[in-house]
Amino acid sequence: MSRNDEEDDLVSRMGFGSLGGEGIDHHNTVKSGITAEGAQHKLRCDNCNQTLVVTVPWPELIFMSQGLLPTNGSWKHDGFHGAFLVAQGCPRCKDDIRLATTPDECKRNLDSGIAAQKISREQIVAFIQQNMAPRR
Repeated sequence: MSRNDEEDDLVSRMGFGSLGGEGIDHHNTVKSGITAEGAQHKLRCDNCNQTLVVTVPWPELIFMSQGLLPTNGSWKHDGFHGAFLVAQGCPRCKDDIRLATTPDECKRNLDSGIAAQKISREQIVAFIQQNMAPRR
């Protein structure tokens, strides 16, 4: 085996090859949808494989769409990636829930909510005026 063959084999085993490799079965698949409460994401815990359902309520989506952390502490900000991460852990194993969302994704979720008639633009504007507008 030449050096290049060894490197190709190493890359393939690391998961960088076109057919996958070690760890390919461990990647999360997130299924997302819009409900009356907000955006709902179904995924599995990376550590214990527990099925998790994370619902992001409309007020949290509005805050994060503006690049702001919700005031209830349910999310934390990852400045390096420009994303918001779920602040709570898996209820079974307490490992971090590896779900992140960006302000742009939150805006798209809000647009989907409007299209699905789960929330209106007027409700979003009213929430922003009540909770984010500068106070005089």
